[in-house]
Amino acid sequence: MRKANKLVAIVLGVGAIASSISPASAVPYKGSNVYKVVKEGVTSIYISSTANSRVQVDLGSVERSTARIVGACGEVRISVPNSGSFTGLKVDGASISADSLPSQVMPSCVNGTFSEPRPDNFRTPNGQVVIVNKTPGAAVAIALPNEATRNLSVNACGFAILRATTSTALPDSFSISGTDYTTASLQDAGDAPICRTSGGESTVYVPGSWTN
Repeated sequence: MRKANKLVAIVLGVGAIASSISPASAVPYKGSNVYKVVKEGVTSIYISSTANSRVQVDLGSVERSTARIVGACGEVRISVPNSGSFTGLKVDGASISADSLPSQVMPSCVNGTFSEPRPDNFRTPNGQVVIVNKTPGAAVAIALPNEATRNLSVNACGFAILRATTSTALPDSFSISGTDYTTASLQDAGDAPICRTSGGESTVYVPGSWTN
């Protein structure tokens, strides 16, 4: 019991207001069910919804970055994406126009040298994009936009959080249940709500600044 009281005291000490909520409750900010919190330049998007439910967020076309190790002949092979399109492809930040690349077979690599010269980037007959003249064994960044969705779990207090990941930045715009949102235009709550569960009861701690 003392531990619970200490937690409340700590949270209230930073200007929060504690309130118990029922499982069907949600945590909107000044009437907005979707809002953001920006702290130290990092944006998180909060989605108020029915507690313990799930929310699907349609992110649209999102640039995803992956690392690829360069082959022994300085080549990087990029397979055809599920979308079938290389539109927006970037390698180490440089844009690659896949449609303009010549079609050539992939030569064998012998002792760090192609059996046939390949001085420029090309595409193989099966559609792969091959980037050349990279440093063998080095890592390169491959970025390619993809249609993406995120399925978020709503916590017991009634809100879910959409954050950037190591491979996917927050989108400029997104939609939830057919409603479109723009990240830049979302209300900034300043401080985030906090959800704590103890003894089967969930309590949301709402920042004191929300009541101003």
